[in-house]
Amino acid sequence: MKLWNTNPLHGIRLTGGRGSTVFDDRGTSYTDMWSGTWCNVLGYGHPRLARALGDQAGGLLQAGASFGTPEIDDALRQLADILPPELDRAVFLNSGSEAVELALKMAMAATGRQKIIAAEKGYYGGTIFALSISEPGRTATWLPKPGQVVRLPAPHCARCPSSPDCGGGNFPCLAALQETPPEEGAAAVIWEPVLGGGILVPPPGYGARLRELAAAQGALFISEEITTGMGRTGLWFGFSHENLVPDILVIGKALGGGLPVSAVVTTKEVEERAVSVLGRHVQSHQNTPLSGRIAAEVIGTLRDEGLVERSEKMGAMLLSGLKELQTRFPCIREVRGKGLMVGAELTPETAGRGPDMSKRLLEKGYIQDFHQLTSTFRLFPPFVITRDEMQGFLAAFGDVLGEME
Repeated sequence: MKLWNTNPLHGIRLTGGRGSTVFDDRGTSYTDMWSGTWCNVLGYGHPRLARALGDQAGGLLQAGASFGTPEIDDALRQLADILPPELDRAVFLNSGSEAVELALKMAMAATGRQKIIAAEKGYYGGTIFALSISEPGRTATWLPKPGQVVRLPAPHCARCPSSPDCGGGNFPCLAALQETPPEEGAAAVIWEPVLGGGILVPPPGYGARLRELAAAQGALFISEEITTGMGRTGLWFGFSHENLVPDILVIGKALGGGLPVSAVVTTKEVEERAVSVLGRHVQSHQNTPLSGRIAAEVIGTLRDEGLVERSEKMGAMLLSGLKELQTRFPCIREVRGKGLMVGAELTPETAGRGPDMSKRLLEKGYIQDFHQLTSTFRLFPPFVITRDEMQGFLAAFGDVLGEME
């Protein structure tokens, strides 16, 4: 039996980890600048999460969707402590993809509409609907083509010909939405506070203006924070940078600390509008005590250890270090990011060498990712990464850039 070839493998077998470091079966260590696909914000082997898992394994792991449990009650309390009071209805699921699917179903049920507004270069998940509205789904011949998806230009000012006209509440990339009459409005506008595909950071005020336009059309505003949520951008949630409250919030990845936990959070009003149309939504692993215990423990650890604030501080260090490298290596076209979600884009002339550079960094002991669609090295280290580990990566990246000159 072999694994289905869904994703290329590095040919490395990992056997353990501690902090921000993982080890392979040959005894080689690697600093994980990728957080195991952006999930392991507490690093590896965190004692609080390990104890919680051990305790829960001796009790209830799954109780069925018709029963409440103390673990879910605790997770709801922990979520309420870090969210605006308007967001007071939640369901716990497993993956970000299925959470996005449920959020879209809620929006369509609540509004009676089908149209979805998304951004070019956005990524919303690997399931049929979520992938269909994502950038990779645009050219997938095997996917059904949803007829009512409107894609706005990616909010990337450095590549936008209209960027001199941007700001002060004016965003030319939102013109198509501004010109849409309310009677042709959408069910939902789905927004990533930072687009994970290329670490594209929208200009200040963009999210707030998008929220206003959604409300004017009667569309629900979904803050898709599978990647940006739970402190990744230096605040608990990306929407906080824009001083707004979404109608629906989708979180995952970091919420499980490396385990499969996601959630959809919404308001009482949205629940009342959607529930009679949507009816029951039941999955085998929905609102499980294991999910509740993990989510509560991760939130508590992030709060008690000041890791959200640490994400902001260490992210500033990483961003500054990459910008210093940019001054020495003109093959770096742009450095961008927010918190510990940082990207370094190569110039078009150098981009073809990105995969080889990524391989060299791995050989030097640093796990990262080169996103070929945007020619960008994407970095999502655990929040527990140390200054020495960060400086080690920056030195290694500088060495690789020098090798490629």
